[in-house]
Amino acid sequence: MKEVKAVLFDMDGLIFDTEGLYKACWQYAAEEQDLVITDADYQSFIGVQDVECERRVAKMFGDDIDLERFCQVRNAMFKAEQDKGIPYKLGFDELFAEIKQKGLKCALVTSSPRDKVEHHFAGSDYISQFDVMVTAEGVENGKPAPDCYLMASNQLDIAPANCLVLEDSNNGMRSGLDAGCQAIMIPDLLVPAEDVVPRATSIVESLLEVKPYI
Repeated sequence: MKEVKAVLFDMDGLIFDTEGLYKACWQYAAEEQDLVITDADYQSFIGVQDVECERRVAKMFGDDIDLERFCQVRNAMFKAEQDKGIPYKLGFDELFAEIKQKGLKCALVTSSPRDKVEHHFAGSDYISQFDVMVTAEGVENGKPAPDCYLMASNQLDIAPANCLVLEDSNNGMRSGLDAGCQAIMIPDLLVPAEDVVPRATSIVESLLEVKPYI
């Protein structure tokens, strides 16, 4: 590994235990119109911006789906659940504290919009501690394109090779690796893809196992 000067975090499925909840919401909204989004269908959505996933749903079901109604039902269910509080993934608190103790830069690089970021982190001071935040609104080409991680690296003024990306999805890993970053995968709902495994800096089970790499 090259020297790590910055750690770049994905959010959903990595910092917060949200992917299972997202899947349930997307599937429920489809079922409400007597349609089916399978687990395999949803796996292709992980790490992809919502607007692109919605395009895929519209293409998948064509005239059979009322997309506006679908989004309303999905969003209402997610809001009701997230208002109960979204738990942090194992090891995030400890890893973040270690990063700060070592004086490393850190960034949040997510396919989610800014308002979702603010809701998830409400009640904590984590947002103010990220040196850079890249959200869906600021990126034209979302993951797996490398744009978001290149943007974060540029804003941090740290070369991609000295940035360590942490991701739970294959699309996120592709994004980070294609940007020239080092990247560790902490799988959530997805198993590591064949094209990702040989390129990954490492694949670990939780954020607790990232500490030795920084």
